[in-house]
Amino acid sequence: MDAFFERIGRHLVHPGQRESFATYAFGILGDAERKSVEPIAARACPEPAGARRMHDRLLHFVRESPWSDRAVRREAAAYAIEALSAQQPVTTWVIDDTGMLKQGRHSPGVQTAVHR
Repeated sequence: MDAFFERIGRHLVHPGQRESFATYAFGILGDAERKSVEPIAARACPEPAGARRMHDRLLHFVRESPWSDRAVRREAAAYAIEALSAQQPVTTWVIDDTGMLKQGRHSPGVQTAVHR
C-alpha cells in the first residue's frame, strides 16, 4: 500500500490532499457497509468533534480541492497493470460494471420505490 500511496501522492500536491486521499481510500476499501463520507469520517475519528472535522475535510477534498482525478485514476490503473503483470502477462481484460449495492434515497444510482 505504501508504494501505491506514494505514486498517487505525486498527483496530490498538498500534504493534506494526500492524507485525505488515504483516509478516503481506506474507507472505500474497508469492510464497512456504508462507504459515504460521513461513516468514513466517523470510523477514522470516533470522537464526535474529530469526526465532524474529518467529515468537512473529506468533503472539501472530494468536492473542492484542486487535483486531477484523471491523473490519479491513470496512476492507479498503471499501478494495477504493473502489479498484475509482475505475476504473469495480462492478455485478457474482463470489464464488470457490477458494484456495491447502494443504500439510501439520495445515493447516486438509487431509484426510489413507487408505493401504490
